[in-house]
Amino acid sequence: MKRTHITVAAALTGLLVLSAPAAAERIRLVNITGYSVIDEEHLVLNGGPNHHHLVTMRNRCAGLRHGVEVGLSFPSTTTLYTPFLEYVSTREDSRCAIDTIEAVESVDAARALIEQRAAEEAAAGSDTSAPIR
Repeated sequence: MKRTHITVAAALTGLLVLSAPAAAERIRLVNITGYSVIDEEHLVLNGGPNHHHLVTMRNRCAGLRHGVEVGLSFPSTTTLYTPFLEYVSTREDSRCAIDTIEAVESVDAARALIEQRAAEEAAAGSDTSAPIR
C-alpha cells in the first residue's frame, strides 16, 4: 500500500515538472513602492532608485493609461518564476493578465525598449518578401 502512494506521488511530481515552462526565469521584486504607467500595455514597477521592472500585459488594459489606482496580484516583495498567472487590476475593475516582467535600468530605458520593439515589429510587418502579382 505504501508503494502505491509513493508511485502516485512520483507520478504527480513528474507531471508538475513536465507542465512547468522549460525556461522559467526567476524574477525577484523587492519593496515595490510605486509605479509609472507608460501606456495601455506597459507599466514600470519601482522598488527603490535602482530597481525597476517593465511589466508588459498580454493585451491592452482598460484604465491603465490613467493609472490612478493600480493593484497587483502579488505582494510588494516576492519572487515570481512565471508571471503568467499574475495580473494588474485597475480602478475600472479590469484584471489585466501579465505577459512578461523584466528588469530595466529606468523608466526612460523602459520607454526606449518599448519603442525599439514597436519599430522592429513594424519593420517585420512591412516585409515585402512575397511576390507582387
